Amino acid sequence: MIDKTFKILVAGHFGAGKTTFVKTISQIETVNTERKTSLKEEREKKETTTVAMDFGEYINEYGYKLRIFGIPGQERFSFMWPILARDTKGFVFLIDSTDTSRWFEIPKQLKILLKVSPSAPILFVANKVDLPGAMSAEEVRKKLKIPPHIKVVEGIATDKKIVERILNELTEEILKKNPELKEI
Repeated sequence: MIDKTFKILVAGHFGAGKTTFVKTISQIETVNTERKTSLKEEREKKETTTVAMDFGEYINEYGYKLRIFGIPGQERFSFMWPILARDTKGFVFLIDSTDTSRWFEIPKQLKILLKVSPSAPILFVANKVDLPGAMSAEEVRKKLKIPPHIKVVEGIATDKKIVERILNELTEEILKKNPELKEI
């Protein structure tokens, strides 16, 4: 019998929209570890931050149960990244397409996550494309020098239909890399 449960990790820099993404799609009450933001520079962006993880579940249109973990974005919580990345089948990597000020955090996070789960596909998401000044997926790809074979899509973490589409697309990528997980 095929296990139809996948662990999905939602990663990204501080303020990219990880908690919102998990809350938007979860079909159960989400578990979150939000606390008041302590650093002044971070408080200017938002009042709370994830200090351990966010967790939710979603059964997608293919019948797969996705256990969705959102990681904390700040480097001071980076000790959680490899712990949460274990056994991940796929990554949603959110990028705030309206604000490049935290993009310097992306390479270190990617390096740590891919070291733990190197075969898990990554779907980069140019998040917040509905806001003024947002960059398109292609603009984000060029600015971050994301290779053409890696998908970059546009997203809005507050829009359930768009989050569903992103998770369905990631499921397709997981099944391409792991054909043994497909039902016959």
